[in-house]
Amino acid sequence: MLPVFRLTERLSSHARNLLLAVPIGILAAGVTSLFRHAIDWGYRLLFGSAQDITRIVAQLDWWWRLLVPALGGALAGLLLYYAHKKYGAANSEYMDAVADGDGRIPPAPSLLRSLSSLASIVSAGSIGREGAMVQLAALTGSLAGRRWASERQLRLLTACGAAAGLASVYHTPLAGAMFVAEIVLGAITVDLLLPLFAASVSASLAMLASGSHDAPFALGAGIASPGLGVYLLIVPIGLLAGLLAPLFLRLLQYGRQSFRRLPLALPWRMALGGLLMGGIAVFIPEVCGNGYAPIIDILQGHPMSAPLPWTLLAKIAATALIVGSGAVGGIFTPSLFIGAALGALLAQLLTLAPMLPQGDGGLIALVGMGAFMAAVSHAPLMAILMVFEMTMNAGLLLPLMAGSVLAYAVARLFRTDSLYEVLNRRRARLAKVDALHDAELMSLLEPVAVHLSPTHTLAAANVCFQQTRTRYLYVIDADGRFAGVVSIHRLAAELCRDGHRLDDSIAGLIETSFELLPARAGLKDAWSLFASSPLERIPVVEDLDSRRFLGVVSKRQVLQRLQVLAGS
Repeated sequence: MLPVFRLTERLSSHARNLLLAVPIGILAAGVTSLFRHAIDWGYRLLFGSAQDITRIVAQLDWWWRLLVPALGGALAGLLLYYAHKKYGAANSEYMDAVADGDGRIPPAPSLLRSLSSLASIVSAGSIGREGAMVQLAALTGSLAGRRWASERQLRLLTACGAAAGLASVYHTPLAGAMFVAEIVLGAITVDLLLPLFAASVSASLAMLASGSHDAPFALGAGIASPGLGVYLLIVPIGLLAGLLAPLFLRLLQYGRQSFRRLPLALPWRMALGGLLMGGIAVFIPEVCGNGYAPIIDILQGHPMSAPLPWTLLAKIAATALIVGSGAVGGIFTPSLFIGAALGALLAQLLTLAPMLPQGDGGLIALVGMGAFMAAVSHAPLMAILMVFEMTMNAGLLLPLMAGSVLAYAVARLFRTDSLYEVLNRRRARLAKVDALHDAELMSLLEPVAVHLSPTHTLAAANVCFQQTRTRYLYVIDADGRFAGVVSIHRLAAELCRDGHRLDDSIAGLIETSFELLPARAGLKDAWSLFASSPLERIPVVEDLDSRRFLGVVSKRQVLQRLQVLAGS
């Protein structure tokens, strides 16, 4: 065993997590670099060039633009088909392993899915390369954690691998850690963030050491100075991004459903998706690949092969076709391209009104990137940090924050689902918890047919116990307030001690300290009380101050209602 890992056995769990996160970050950077080189080798093998795939496709004849995505889709589909047949439907996604599992990622199906993603990427599919890279980085964290960490640490170390992978892909260590914390883990705490930061920083330093150090969309030296024109477009950008994102997600969902209904095997479906996308690429080659090169063109004001509105619509359609047909990959960079095109389109529209202050088209496009990503992912904090680190310009923060938050708020009005299913499942669970808080007890309230008053005698109480066969009888005063309970055990002990006191009052036997629930309490409050008490029924009062008695709720009724809510 390596010395660094032997040392971790003597440290606290927090120190071990930090120490293990560093080599995991370095390994993750190495894995993502290998995958990036594999893409370049694939380009050289197929096309004799390692340029961006958009540039390569633009130089191909029209029939190659049709055939290459179709053939690549068929190969990617064959790899996925083999993975499904060999390993079943077991999910190997890192998000599921971290959010809902124990952090274990099965290596073989994960590698096959990554090879399938590689085939889609090299064949110009409109898919992001970051999906497979982060998946492989998370697999590295999972394998390292299984070798050198405890089961309790495994989820966090797998998450560290994912954060390091995203950081090494985009050179965004802060956003990489926040992405995993906000979306995958669903919690932002110091104990979670510090190991994620350690892994992300280690990965970024490893990339720097390898000579890769540029921010993806750097604006050059100095600080960006957004003018009045940029601020004028914040509201339109936020509104349009918030409206377009739900439509984009719905289109992706429709694409998946439509391809699944086709009577074709997976390789044929993915070949068909590639062929249809190739048909779009014949006229607009910018739809190919993840969209990185077209984003650079938008930021630098270079012309496209087609008008920007058509390019924007074409990219949305191409991504829906590739993702819908079943391709494995990321939608992160394609979403950034859609947001950048949306922002640039608004900047062009602003030029039609020369009386208004004009804004820098590149800055407006960057605000659009953050706004659309926030609206699609439902993770505005991550989107803000991601675009900020990609540009390394602090002057962009204010318009970026405003546009992203507005887009997120608008998107949530029209669609509660996020791009990431793990986030949707977490919100569904939280909604059920909220339902437990909000559900009132009054619908479960049962009346009490037999109860006592403080003036009842021991004989009357004895008769009531014989009728009800309960452990406690509630004592309600003349004003309808809950005065306490009389226990059958105390009554029996009193009668055994002196059987001639049947006409005495029960006042001396009343126990005033007893579990109560106010009418405003929710099901979760009731269940928490039942879980810590042997009682089968609990009295409900109007409030704990007045103690006006309303009835009782039973453990059986509360449990039945909880089961109904859990199954809904």
